[in-house]
Amino acid sequence: MDPHQQRDPGGRLDPRGTPLGHSPAGGQTPQQVDGDIQDVGSQPAANRQPQYLGGFTMIPPNQSRRSEMQAVAQKGEQDYQRLKESQRPSAVHLNPERLGGHVTLAEARQKQLTDARSAKLQKKLKKEEAEKKKKQEEEEELQRMKAKQREKAERLEEKKRQDEQRRREQFLEDQTRRTESFLQRFERRAADLPSSAAHTSSKSEDATSEKRGKESKSVRELEQERKRVNMAFLDKLEGQSRRTEKEENIQEAGHSFLEPHNFRQQTTQQSPVTHLKPDEEDSFSGLTSETEPDYDWALMKLMTSFPDCAKCFLEDILTQCDGDYEKAHSLLICTLS
Repeated sequence: MDPHQQRDPGGRLDPRGTPLGHSPAGGQTPQQVDGDIQDVGSQPAANRQPQYLGGFTMIPPNQSRRSEMQAVAQKGEQDYQRLKESQRPSAVHLNPERLGGHVTLAEARQKQLTDARSAKLQKKLKKEEAEKKKKQEEEEELQRMKAKQREKAERLEEKKRQDEQRRREQFLEDQTRRTESFLQRFERRAADLPSSAAHTSSKSEDATSEKRGKESKSVRELEQERKRVNMAFLDKLEGQSRRTEKEENIQEAGHSFLEPHNFRQQTTQQSPVTHLKPDEEDSFSGLTSETEPDYDWALMKLMTSFPDCAKCFLEDILTQCDGDYEKAHSLLICTLS
């Protein structure tokens, strides 16, 4: 509502048709003094109609309820004041004494000077103590974290061990079940097919005997081959010794026509040939190696191929094969195998 519409200094009516300064219910009219509203007389509880005064609307309060609230507020204020008075601290009464305590002025100044001199040291000590305490707290926190992580790792390890144990038990159970099923199936087959099992066993026995016969035959053939090689070797040695004897006889027949001093000299030179010694074959192999340029190379290859054989034995074999490396190698393989 516009306040200018309600102003009526000449006694005109407001928009509702009620004269200004009068309540619609015909109650007492409030008076306006210096822009403030004063209530003249007490209004009954039932007469609470709004009053329009100037640019404002006033609703009269409920007097009974207002009185009750004021009484409760006053009672609370009084209780608070009594409680405040009861809890107020009493006055302090001390015996009079001399100010400054029991220390003289010189001692106090000396103590102050000492404290001022050691202030930096005290500050440094306090700082070190604080750092030490902080470091100790950090170390304790680190130890707690390590203990927590250790417990977690132990729990995980225990869980892993339990899982492994459970898997192992399951595997054993499954293996036992499969083994039992296999044995039962095998027993059923054995009961159903006894003749086939007997035939299979006889066939396996025949195969075993045949294998043994082949092995014994191969062993016999190997022994026969070895004997043949040995006989050939002995025959070759015998033929070589016969040729040597024939050459010696021819040389003796030729020496019979020489002069006595030449005959004596030739007899001295041919004495190792006429009288055979244990190392006669070594001397013959030496002569052969001097006459043939490939002899040393063949002997070296034989020594490399057969390091466990003696040099004199290899020389004998090479001499019997007329310095042929391939023949000597084949003969040694057959002999040693």
